[in-house]
Order: sequence, then C-alpha cells, then structure tokens
Amino acid sequence: MFLFLLGCAVFFGLHLFSALRSRTPDKDIRAQWGEARYMGLYSLASLLGFGLMIWGYAQTPTGTLVYSGPHFIHHFAWVAMIPALILVMAAYMPRGHIKCALPHPMMTGVLIWALTHLGIGGGVKQIMLFGSFTAYSAVSLIQAYKRDPGNREAPVKINGDIMAVLIGLLLAGGLIHGGHQLAFGVPPI
Repeated sequence: MFLFLLGCAVFFGLHLFSALRSRTPDKDIRAQWGEARYMGLYSLASLLGFGLMIWGYAQTPTGTLVYSGPHFIHHFAWVAMIPALILVMAAYMPRGHIKCALPHPMMTGVLIWALTHLGIGGGVKQIMLFGSFTAYSAVSLIQAYKRDPGNREAPVKINGDIMAVLIGLLLAGGLIHGGHQLAFGVPPI
C-alpha cells in the first residue's frame, strides 16, 4: 500500500501543482525554467509517480469489498467507456468539433472513466484509485475552464474527430473483447 500511496502522492501532487500554478509570466515556473526543461522533468516525475502507483496497486491485496454499486452500473460502465475513450483520444488529435465543444476533452474523459469505475464499487484500493482520479480531474477541469474556456471560433478539421472516434472505438472494442481482463485481471462485464 505504501508504494501505491507514494505513487498517488507524486502523480497527483505534480498534476495538481500544474493545474493550480501561476500562469503570469514573472511567476510561471514553466516560463522560468524553459519549456523543454520543465516538460522533461515534469514528464519523468509523472512517469515515476504513475509507475509507483501501478506497481503499488498490483502489490496491494484486494481486501474486503467496501461496497458494490447497483448491477445496472456494470452494464452502463462499458457503454460509458466509449465516449470516455473517444474524448481522451480527441485531446491528442487536431482540433475538431469535439475539442470545439469540449476544450478539455482529456479531463472530461478521465472524469467519466473514474466516476463510472467508482460507481461500480470495490475495496479500499479501488476507491482510493478511482476516487483520486475523480477528485483530480474535477479540480483540473474547473481550473482549466477558469484559465481557458476555449476558443469556439477557431477553425476545426473533421479529421481530428474521425481519428478520435475510430481509435476510441478500437480501444473500447479491444477492452471489451479480452483486453480489460488481460491488462487488469478483471472482466469488463
């Protein structure tokens, strides 16, 4: 459990710092350090935290079931993962209608993923994992919209939307057809 908690502290601590840090040029650490240096160190530390989180999660016993959500949520979850995956993919694609409608699609997708998994239920480690992602993505989304509500008038290209939908559907199909069981040891339904 210690490695899991340490990984959560490092990963979410860095991401919360990034979400809450000053963006004014004279106080922005990213501007002071330079883009490459800041992003390099940030990425390495984030990967370390994420790796510790995964390793610690795998090492932590499942423990007692704290709660189990209503049965229908199990069926709802795999349907909700389709838009969640599409939104996460849209964050990495050229600006399309999805990014125009939701300027921060990754955090919206992560929030859907985390809330849905939290609704399914689980033991302490599952509640901590999905609860952490829920809390972080909600705070991050609020901060992101305060900083940048998005430019709805910027030009859009349908290519980004098409790629996000296709890759999101492929990922969802892969997870439903054995990928979730293989990667996480839990059947999706």
